[in-house]
Amino acid sequence: MGSRVPNDNQRQPPSRPSVAPSVRPPLRRSSSSQLRLSSIDFELVNAARRILEGSLSVVPGERVVVVVDRARADLVPPLEEVARLTGAKCDVVVLEDVGMRPLRELPPIIEELIRDAQATILLAAFVEGEHPMRLALLERVRELGLRHAHMLGVTRRAMVAGLSVDPSRILDTTRAVRMRLRPNSMLRSRSASGTDLTVEIDPNHRWVEHVGVIRAGRWENLPSGELMTSPKSVSGVFVCDASVSGTFGGGGLLTRMPLRLDIEDSVVKSVACNDSNLQRAIEGFLASDRFTRRVGTVFLGTNVGLLEPIGETVCDQNLPGLHISLGSTYADVTGAPFTTAAYVSLTAVGGDVDLDGAPLLRAGRYML
Repeated sequence: MGSRVPNDNQRQPPSRPSVAPSVRPPLRRSSSSQLRLSSIDFELVNAARRILEGSLSVVPGERVVVVVDRARADLVPPLEEVARLTGAKCDVVVLEDVGMRPLRELPPIIEELIRDAQATILLAAFVEGEHPMRLALLERVRELGLRHAHMLGVTRRAMVAGLSVDPSRILDTTRAVRMRLRPNSMLRSRSASGTDLTVEIDPNHRWVEHVGVIRAGRWENLPSGELMTSPKSVSGVFVCDASVSGTFGGGGLLTRMPLRLDIEDSVVKSVACNDSNLQRAIEGFLASDRFTRRVGTVFLGTNVGLLEPIGETVCDQNLPGLHISLGSTYADVTGAPFTTAAYVSLTAVGGDVDLDGAPLLRAGRYML
């Protein structure tokens, strides 16, 4: 099953000059000269290998199309080099070279290239107004039977940390956890920072797994590694001391100024944080919608390669441990009866988690 599409503010941006479909910008091909021995970033090369070989299963003779923004262009050469060594062809399109951002439609050059591809990668920042373009790309992935890695907001740090182990290890851990879950299971999470949260699973809602192994016609957000569901009930204290999604509080690690939420019957009753800006931002979010005070989903992070949070939710939500999000229940995949477009993910440093009274994690390590 494909991954969740992060919600965007979909206001229409100002008009921009159109890009003539007949104009084909120059493409950079894989070349052994692009990664000289003296400048090889081995951490990035290892991450690139896990993307192309582990997640996308690229084989000799296939074509990969990498769509990237200019800010992340330095992450592309390792992908090109791994593709070359695998025997695959690699085409690169820089978004800023094909039009003025935000790009509201799928550029013709990308449409043309992916017709001959078997795998695609989108490696770019969230830009307001580009949600329709990304949806169009994902629809073409489905129609053409491509294998697609969706890497929105991924930095070098998140790429290295979140892709430090082969997806097969994440898959094994995720399946082992899922086999222990019962339809009416109870989870209890505790941490040194003050989390003491009880989660009752809803037998009518589905668990959704994201492990980073991508099949034809499917896509996933990378880095990956999580089990997600919409719970029946959540009560207690949750201390968010890793990171918060979006721009709340300016982003970054929250270990020194954690966010405390008091939750009763899945509804946030109070918020406290020494960072007054973050507290006001979260309180504003809670008041923005009738469902935004509710715990929409809970996550069990299963990326066993992650040893500590990095302050970027795109990675931290896969950290072994229990995390939550407020607002959206992702009803299309969980089967929850209600949802909302608004959401915010709250992640925590790995603590202890019990499943039906038995140890599941201790100090952020699975007891499997």
